[in-house]
Amino acid sequence: MQGNQLNKKSLLFLSIFTLFGFSFIAYIILGFSDTYDYSDIFKVDQAVVSILYGVLAGLLTGFLGLSILKDPIFDEVNRFFGKLFKDLDLSWADVLFYSFCAGVGEEILFRGALQPFLGIWPTAIVFVLLHGYITPKNLPRSLYGVYLIFVAAGFGYLMEFFGIYAAMMAHFLYDVIMFGFLKKKNEKLDGEVES
Repeated sequence: MQGNQLNKKSLLFLSIFTLFGFSFIAYIILGFSDTYDYSDIFKVDQAVVSILYGVLAGLLTGFLGLSILKDPIFDEVNRFFGKLFKDLDLSWADVLFYSFCAGVGEEILFRGALQPFLGIWPTAIVFVLLHGYITPKNLPRSLYGVYLIFVAAGFGYLMEFFGIYAAMMAHFLYDVIMFGFLKKKNEKLDGEVES
């Protein structure tokens, strides 16, 4: 990686590690538990209902997140992500793949393995802190991070009441919306540069 800029190879590696590595870490964590079993994560009474709640939550949080990012106070946050994903030339297949890996792997680890021990809100805070959104050096990014704590807690409640598939679907759609926004924004910027 050059500076803070990602490249497709590193993003592919990170996505695959998130999917399989995080799942393996969750398996190890739950292996030490007498109360929770890894296979319990995937037990859901009504998977279709779970997925439908996830679709609703993902669309709601994603589009609400986009509307928040349109406020001028978040211009720096938009620039930060623009620089991070600059020159990636993401295809829609990339957007779907990266979002799938994050939605599945992160939910298995955070909601499936950590939440039973830490609780919904502490897990949400840890999740956002590990993603680097809360930083004393950047108030707008931290403010967006506070929004993401509520989003992550929402995923926790989805897990609690509707199962892992609801949380996975919500996370997947949230990421598709955000990656799609970055893709569209970068295409627009590239079009302006070429003009």
